[in-house]
Amino acid sequence: MSGKVIEFLGQQKFRFDFGTDGKLYVVIFNAKIPQAELKKLLSSLGNCLYEKMPGAILLYLEQHQFEFSDYNSIEIPLENHSVMEWAVYLIHSDIYGKVDENLENADIYYAVMDYQDATPDGGREGCYFTVQRTVCGNGGFQHNAIVQTYFYNEGNCDENGHFVIRKSKDGILNNIDSLKGEPALPTFGCVDLASLLPNIENFQTKEDVLKTAVK
Repeated sequence: MSGKVIEFLGQQKFRFDFGTDGKLYVVIFNAKIPQAELKKLLSSLGNCLYEKMPGAILLYLEQHQFEFSDYNSIEIPLENHSVMEWAVYLIHSDIYGKVDENLENADIYYAVMDYQDATPDGGREGCYFTVQRTVCGNGGFQHNAIVQTYFYNEGNCDENGHFVIRKSKDGILNNIDSLKGEPALPTFGCVDLASLLPNIENFQTKEDVLKTAVK
């Protein structure tokens, strides 16, 4: 592995989760990355296939000579029911403690999920979500999330969904924008969720999300 790989004060532990088509791609590493440079790294991931994300992140770290260590990437099965449970939790929970408990002490966390599957009645259900967790100055965590669950009935072409933009304030999650009924994000077509990551904390409306994510 090239790049500067050393131990030093000021490192943070990063974790990225990318899930789609029955697979979860996880990337974990320690690094010291200024906020502006982190946004550039995230911007470089737009339109990248999820299975290519681990290699793309590693290549970016090496090419820009960031100081990083303990880089690890794994691929594990992703079950539809567990993804949908996470999406429902992200929509309805007042706090995201369940998220924090599963991050193996990561300081900075980003997740992107784009998943759907057939239902027993012949329809299709799925979800999209992007999540950011960062460390606040008081030692707590700040969360931002954009989430949609949806169902599509192939028999009558009926669609319904639940979309939210959520941000934490003083540890409590608040809905910035939400929509129930017709899905805000299309259930078919190209939705570039990774393009939401660099500025996830700035989205205020579903229209803002659509302009960025729908190509």
